[in-house]
Amino acid sequence: MPQIECAVCLCYIHETNRMRKTLLFVILLFSLTAAHAQLNYRSNLNGFKLMDGTTQIENPFWGGFNSPQFQHMDLNGDKLLDIIVFDRYDSKVMPFLRLQNDVFQYAPEYEASLPKGLYYYKTADINSDGKLDIFTLSESSNLLIYINQTTAGSNKLKFNGLGPWYYRNQFDSSFFNLYNPLSFSKFDMPEISDIDGDGDLDILSYDQGNYTYRLFKDVRAEKKWSKDTFEFQIMDVCFGYFNEGFDNSILLGECPYKDKLKPRHTGGATCLMYDADADGDKELMISNIGFPRFTYLKNGKAQAKSYYDTMVAYDTIFPRNTVAANQIMFPAGYLVDISGDGVQDLVIAPNNFTDVKETNQVWYYKNLGQSNKPNFQFEKSTLFTDKTLDLGARTAPVFVDIDADGDQDLLVANNGDFEITKGLRDRIALFENTGNAQNPVFTIKDRDFMKFSDSSNLAYQHILPSVGDIDSDGDLDLIIGLINGRIALYENTAGANKPVKWVYKTRDLLKVSLEMGETNAAPFLYDYNADGNMDLLVGYYNGRVSLFEAANKTYNNFILKSRNAWGARGNEWREDVTPGDWKAFGYAVPRVADLNGDGKKEFIVGTAYGYTRLYKIEGHPYTDSLLADSSWFFQYTVADSTMPKMGSRVVPAFAELTGDSLQEMVFGLGRGGLMWANSLNTKKLPSNVKPLESISANLYPNPGSNFVVLSRTKGAPASEWKIELYNLQSQLQYETHLGSGEQGVGIPIQDLSNGVYFVKITNLEGQNSSIKLIVQH
Repeated sequence: MPQIECAVCLCYIHETNRMRKTLLFVILLFSLTAAHAQLNYRSNLNGFKLMDGTTQIENPFWGGFNSPQFQHMDLNGDKLLDIIVFDRYDSKVMPFLRLQNDVFQYAPEYEASLPKGLYYYKTADINSDGKLDIFTLSESSNLLIYINQTTAGSNKLKFNGLGPWYYRNQFDSSFFNLYNPLSFSKFDMPEISDIDGDGDLDILSYDQGNYTYRLFKDVRAEKKWSKDTFEFQIMDVCFGYFNEGFDNSILLGECPYKDKLKPRHTGGATCLMYDADADGDKELMISNIGFPRFTYLKNGKAQAKSYYDTMVAYDTIFPRNTVAANQIMFPAGYLVDISGDGVQDLVIAPNNFTDVKETNQVWYYKNLGQSNKPNFQFEKSTLFTDKTLDLGARTAPVFVDIDADGDQDLLVANNGDFEITKGLRDRIALFENTGNAQNPVFTIKDRDFMKFSDSSNLAYQHILPSVGDIDSDGDLDLIIGLINGRIALYENTAGANKPVKWVYKTRDLLKVSLEMGETNAAPFLYDYNADGNMDLLVGYYNGRVSLFEAANKTYNNFILKSRNAWGARGNEWREDVTPGDWKAFGYAVPRVADLNGDGKKEFIVGTAYGYTRLYKIEGHPYTDSLLADSSWFFQYTVADSTMPKMGSRVVPAFAELTGDSLQEMVFGLGRGGLMWANSLNTKKLPSNVKPLESISANLYPNPGSNFVVLSRTKGAPASEWKIELYNLQSQLQYETHLGSGEQGVGIPIQDLSNGVYFVKITNLEGQNSSIKLIVQH
């Protein structure tokens, strides 16, 4: 269900019991649903066209990839293996439906049905029921398992979390606690498969204390338990009877388990197992943090007819007889059927959280052999990324008419590719609008606009641009937030209605003392007090938004008014500590725009956590602490709607692009791509027509289960209203009317599925408004 938060109320909400918390939430939800009914923005994959030269980017709004992990899952019950992509960078879960063979389409409607993940996201069938379950980690690095309980043939996914208590420790049976969480390093990538061929799952993971690999075996088969019962026990502390040297070398036939030497990795190894030679045992492919290659180890168990897995040879060039995977620092491998031929292919991508190769980093090797005797041949380094826009990492968009031709162009700041820039020289890509003001087409014209990355210029990191007329001369100047909390200014010397000419002025516009956490500045120019001077909102790493008031029409005299303007926050609230508190960081990105064309400004804040918050600031002094509404923006799910979780470090940008007077939205993301949203509302009414506010109604109870009542508010005109109830697919569910002079009408909802609907009200003049309805049986 969409969330509504309150900066003043949150302390109260989180310090009361569950009943009071729920009651307050429902009250806030009901009171705000009608107030923001006109702000119906939907995440949409089908935005405007983006062109790279003469080539149209096929799916420009998937959102980018940094350290993607690839796993199988049947998402829609059609018995085809679809793909889940989990990005370690920001824990974003991205479902992809297999349309045919090797053709996939991003399907965000399934995201809400999939469990949240952290660090890694693997699928395997732990209870042998033919459905893939999900393995991931908790914040404390404990293994979590989610059992797939989806009905066969259904597209409504259902998972049941089992908690972390799977590991049978080594204590005697008389000990008071025999089970512990199974913990793994968050930097690792374990192997989860049937390693010993007995029909149940085992787990192989790196032991950085002894630089060996440990085998945790499910003893279900040995205990002859039912398929729904499992228990992991540690069975081998030196799997394969080898260990690694300090220089990433392999030492076969050695297992210094008792030698407690200093680990050579600060944390991190990946492993992948498969039968490479059809002999029934599994070979091992490993990589380590700080090294750009895999090591392939041959298992001699079958040849020696041994009970134990023993690695007898190794190769540091992998795969052989094709392009070796030796160009990605700390790579991880995934066996998934990309081509759709029923044979597992190989995908390789970075495994670090950040500071990785961020372009041309998803390598696809097609298997021309068979699953138990593969022949991996390199196909491309751009699996999935060649279908979308991916500029590297930390994209930050802003719309501006660069060439003064009357339509909006698009600037997108980004860090390029960390492997090339080392995060030290961000740049701005220019997308020129080669369409027009009603039908935009954005074409990449310059990937390093103004040459910010040149060594001759100042080195900028984590840049976040915005534009506005800071000196009141009629043209738009450029301001850029920097990682150190300062703001750079580039003055437009071209004059009004001319192509921009930005000239560097300063990299410390405000010249104020910064407090702890006031880094990663995100500036936005906004005349909050309507005095004709452009004031400045600045979001920071600490999640707060500061307000600086302009004392005059120049740019050299700003006065700090508040470090907590309107109570806006980019942080999340922590419930895992007592007393509750805000998380330390939020990467707040403030923006102000009239989203629905009603003449009133909305205050939108991008956050570190994948969503945006909206504040209604009209008529409120900056000292007020306002309600934050997250329900104004949603995406469809299979059976309902939900607030989109876009990933991390969301940077919103707004512009009117289609001639309907309503703002379109683009979001920059930490993963380096863009996402898009548009309003479901109709065109803004002309000035000679009564405003939409003349249609004023209440809808109660909301949420409702059997019957709701739509009534006019006190003083509302008593004209005839047409009442229509729609689901989120714009399908009409019910229709009635409210006659002239009637105060209310009932709407039956007992036969509707749980979810979000919209009640549309239309008067005789053709004016319309809508109220969100939540059906909850």
